[in-house]
Amino acid sequence: MPSIDIVRLDENPHETVNGIRDDTNSRGVDLEGATITAKYADGSTEVLTWHALDSYTFGGATGADIDMSFGFDWHELSTTKPLTSLQIDLQPASSVFDTNSDRDDYPTGNSTPSSLNGYPFRLAPEYEDVTGDLTVTYSGIVNLAGSPAVGDLYTTMAVDFSNLPGGGLLGNLRWNSDIDTMRDAGDLVPSGATCIVRGTLITTDRGDVPVETLKPGCKVLTQDNGFQELVSTMSRIVGANELQRNVKLFPIRITAGALGSGLPKRDLVVSRQHRMVVKSDIVKRMFGSEAVLVAAIRLTELPGIYVDDAIEGVEYFHLVFSQHEVIFAEGAPTESFLMNFETQKTLSKAQRDEFTSLFPEVGEIGYPGAPAHAIPSRILQKELVRRHMKNAKNLLSL
Repeated sequence: MPSIDIVRLDENPHETVNGIRDDTNSRGVDLEGATITAKYADGSTEVLTWHALDSYTFGGATGADIDMSFGFDWHELSTTKPLTSLQIDLQPASSVFDTNSDRDDYPTGNSTPSSLNGYPFRLAPEYEDVTGDLTVTYSGIVNLAGSPAVGDLYTTMAVDFSNLPGGGLLGNLRWNSDIDTMRDAGDLVPSGATCIVRGTLITTDRGDVPVETLKPGCKVLTQDNGFQELVSTMSRIVGANELQRNVKLFPIRITAGALGSGLPKRDLVVSRQHRMVVKSDIVKRMFGSEAVLVAAIRLTELPGIYVDDAIEGVEYFHLVFSQHEVIFAEGAPTESFLMNFETQKTLSKAQRDEFTSLFPEVGEIGYPGAPAHAIPSRILQKELVRRHMKNAKNLLSL
């Protein structure tokens, strides 16, 4: 049997409020809507959507060179050309991979409450004679609202077959992996919403006006494309109870002048994952460009920038343009809402319906969305901030 290396990442965090249903045994029909991405040795890729195959048990996905099915026991896979990797994203199906054998009442707390016991990817016994190595990587770590992520639940599993003989999997494979389904459909969303709070002044053709007064058609000043018409605004109120259940919803406060060059002009309050423009010589040296976008939570190592956990409630606003833009909030350059297939998952169902009616292409699986500036990885964002601290350099110094 090939050796199996299990890797668990804390990337792409997701959150559930109500957790997993009492009957945690998921069947193939429960995975309706899951996304399957198959990559082949010849460089081609197939992106498929999982569908129920009957009313009670089986589901599957079929492409030009791949066929998959699952009922309640073994996953069945067949491929007609060498498959180098297979990724399964269960988030659209409101389901997760449970990779930990501990129960939720385990004394050391190694299992998310409501998840019960699970296990990672394992091959069927008849594949004991197969040689080579497999790497199974879990991402999209999931936490229960109000609690940190334990590291047992993940939205996404990717299996790397490239180290099998022949450089990929050709033919059939059977495996098992524990899958749980959330109690409530839609209650599994990325926890990285990017928003601006009520009262923030946005620069428009009418001067600086509060974000909550902006309407579709308003002309907002952008850094690279002059005044652009606002296509849509969306908002969400987060009350005191929800803030206490999920501390990640507390905003980041960037105090006046903390970015450098006198910016922001007043305190600027944004969500944790809302990205700010960083423009300096250090950015040039690290990335070969004048500016990059960095999440506000990464900036909290710097003086004058911190998590504002003293507030009792907050209203967040998305500003949507026909493309991703750099706009000006309290005079500081920051981002509009980045439209892509992943970010629309942070919205409510009503907001998603509005979003996809305005931008049908964004609903397509894999739609990338082009950011206004490069967005470095989390590790590089941390290193960028560290270098600014070490050199006592302002984030806006060009």
